[in-house]
Amino acid sequence: MSAGSTRLADAVTAEEVEAVLAELCPTAVVSSVRAGPHSYSNRLWLAGTDEGELLVRVPGRTTDPEYVGATLVATDLAADAGIPVVRFRAFSSSTGLGLPVVVQEYRPGESATAALRGERSDLARVAGVLGGWVGALHGVRRAGFGPVTSAGDARSWAEVADGQVRGALSRLPGEMLPAGRAPVEAAFGRVLDELGSAGEPSLAHGDLYLDNVLVDGGRPTALLDFEHAGFRDRFADFGKLTELLFEWWPGSEEPFLEAYRERFPAEASDAVRRRLGTGLYALAQLEYFARWQPDLVQFYRDRLGEWVAGR
Repeated sequence: MSAGSTRLADAVTAEEVEAVLAELCPTAVVSSVRAGPHSYSNRLWLAGTDEGELLVRVPGRTTDPEYVGATLVATDLAADAGIPVVRFRAFSSSTGLGLPVVVQEYRPGESATAALRGERSDLARVAGVLGGWVGALHGVRRAGFGPVTSAGDARSWAEVADGQVRGALSRLPGEMLPAGRAPVEAAFGRVLDELGSAGEPSLAHGDLYLDNVLVDGGRPTALLDFEHAGFRDRFADFGKLTELLFEWWPGSEEPFLEAYRERFPAEASDAVRRRLGTGLYALAQLEYFARWQPDLVQFYRDRLGEWVAGR
């Protein structure tokens, strides 16, 4: 997406949001529109209405309507699996803003990140609830890997992951990779050989960390932001979980896994599947931040280097 699209999302006004609401939610009487919570990839607005508060989401980084529509599909799949989510009220791929817009219900609370900074004693409870939710999410299955709106790729996870690795390496300059391209290719090749046919398509969230857990009154109330969801091996979610939950919040891994393993008891293939997930995550983050936030490139270059070295 172009930088111009990002500026357009940032330049949206409260008056324009109110006009979009009149179009998408014509029965709602809007009493106020104000800036909403911070989001890394969207511009959020809160609207007070006679039907309750609504959250208006204007995409910033990715404005493809199909991408936004897939988010809604993934959220519905999660809700059907019994995971508390924030329900959507309306979606339009074409509005007067020149951007797709999503309107959803607003739930009070704060991110688990913010809540735990003030009351760290709740960490085990939050991690345990999240582990249960993720187990339920990964229990959503279908026949093939890929986006939630696709028919599914019937190849093995090893073949799909190999394609992801080759694609990322073809797009990244060799000097951006730790010790060049060859050691990275070799490390992934060894893991993929060990993986063999293990791995089944599960609904993976793709962005699991405490910012995407809503907490109210010390209790988790919803799992948020399914923008990166897709059908992958379930351990694809463990790259971000390892860095941004287990490492950043010591004491979170045991309660998370205890709850998660009620749905998925430990299996012999878990270690290699998790290793692949953490490697794919490091590689994807390196490519992502090379595009969006270059100051983090060195961090993920080093992280990928540690993974290649087996640490």
